[in-house]
Amino acid sequence: MGVVKRSDARAVPRRILTLPRVTAVAAAVLLVSATISLAADKPVAKKPATQAAKRQVLVVPDIRGQVFVIASGTLEDAGFGWKVRGSVHGFPANVVASQQPKPGTRVIDTGAPTITLRLSRGNAPQLGRPQDRSPYGASLIRRVRHAHSR
Repeated sequence: MGVVKRSDARAVPRRILTLPRVTAVAAAVLLVSATISLAADKPVAKKPATQAAKRQVLVVPDIRGQVFVIASGTLEDAGFGWKVRGSVHGFPANVVASQQPKPGTRVIDTGAPTITLRLSRGNAPQLGRPQDRSPYGASLIRRVRHAHSR
């Protein structure tokens, strides 16, 4: 007589339900590995350097006695801004009578530390418009402190 075979009716639905689970797990693994790969390609943010390490020190040049056109160029080349104060304005042939801060002063590079100039009248005629400020923005002067004053 007959041997009764077990039906696969219950096993089929289990296999069908297992397929979406396996697919979901595979997708999750793929997503995690893609995220890790992309994160590895990005540069790591560095800690900002200490303020003391970032600060560059500039030394104020001696421009006294120079004609204004040369003196202003010297200051700009050295990384300084400048402004003219007093009754004599910034015409090219005028001469630098004094400067503040004094030559040799060590200052922190704040962008373009401002040197204040006082001029005396030169021998050439003063034609056109005077230039009493550097052509780019100048910044404040911050003198270098000695190590023991911190």
